[in-house]
Amino acid sequence: MRASLAACLLAVVFAGGCAATPEEAALPREYLDTATAATVTVGVPSLVFARDRTEYAVHARDYLTLVAVDVNRAGQHAQYFFGYAWSTIGKPSAPAQSTQPSRFELVADGRRIPLVHQPGPLRELGLGEAPLPPPSRTAELLVAPASREVQEFVQRASELHAVLVGDGGSARYELWSR
Repeated sequence: MRASLAACLLAVVFAGGCAATPEEAALPREYLDTATAATVTVGVPSLVFARDRTEYAVHARDYLTLVAVDVNRAGQHAQYFFGYAWSTIGKPSAPAQSTQPSRFELVADGRRIPLVHQPGPLRELGLGEAPLPPPSRTAELLVAPASREVQEFVQRASELHAVLVGDGGSARYELWSR
């Protein structure tokens, strides 16, 4: 009994030593994607934008979660904003009236940056799996090509928000967390 208690305490101490420090959590995460052999660098922090939807419920919100990603395939780098559009509520389906799908734009220090979704399987981008897990079952994937310069500009921006643009107008998403 005593030996197993001591072993458990040692395991807890060693596991605590493996936890990421705040400094480590602020560093980009890099890994080798075993399915594509690409080196994937996932930037930090994730950007989360929110839009209140009080017409549905008191604390209902739509969100846009984005993270900067660099995919290195044998020295060929490609950068993306990878993320999800999602909501805390199930909204009723809208009739199919729109001729253009909705799209997001980032507005960083007044500069509009369109987030044009890259269609197709993630594997074609060098990703065997999503570098960021979906925040909900109904989250819609968004993978938008972006240059390193644009990613760095967004990271340094002092004023940042997102806009959902569609046929019916636009909706502003405020920066929720960075």
